[in-house]
Amino acid sequence: MKLDHIAFRVRDRHKTVDFIKQLLGYTVNDEFNIVFEDGSTTECFALAGPVIPVTLIHEGPEIFVSDGSPNSIVGKWVEERNGGGVHHLAYSVRDIDKTFIEWKENGVEFLSDSVVDCPEDDLRQIFTKPLDHLGGAIIELIERGSKGFCRNSVKKLMESTKGS
Repeated sequence: MKLDHIAFRVRDRHKTVDFIKQLLGYTVNDEFNIVFEDGSTTECFALAGPVIPVTLIHEGPEIFVSDGSPNSIVGKWVEERNGGGVHHLAYSVRDIDKTFIEWKENGVEFLSDSVVDCPEDDLRQIFTKPLDHLGGAIIELIERGSKGFCRNSVKKLMESTKGS
């Protein structure tokens, strides 16, 4: 299991992304908006770590940055935390179904009853409930396909965090 990505929920995603690009050498891989059924929105950036020159492979975990309209899931979360912060840490696993069962057997609670599948890719994800013994952090288990972030699964995952 390795750290796959870190997700920030912030007031101003542009300032956060500029900081990460300038000081950490990340580049923007994707930018997209999510519109929820209630009309609220969340705007997102997916960033890739600096490229190691010899291998042309990105170094470090991906970073996901989002902000949202005042009544959106992300907007409310940011306001409740006086400006936002790290929302979750995602860990890449080889067999998400097996890991999900093992973690449940060890008392970990999840925000949904099943793994979220992305139909455009073989990407699969699920969030834990906030973990008190980790300062309220949420852990995401992720089994990646061949693509980066799947926009449809990001929306489903955000909806699963409503109120968390």
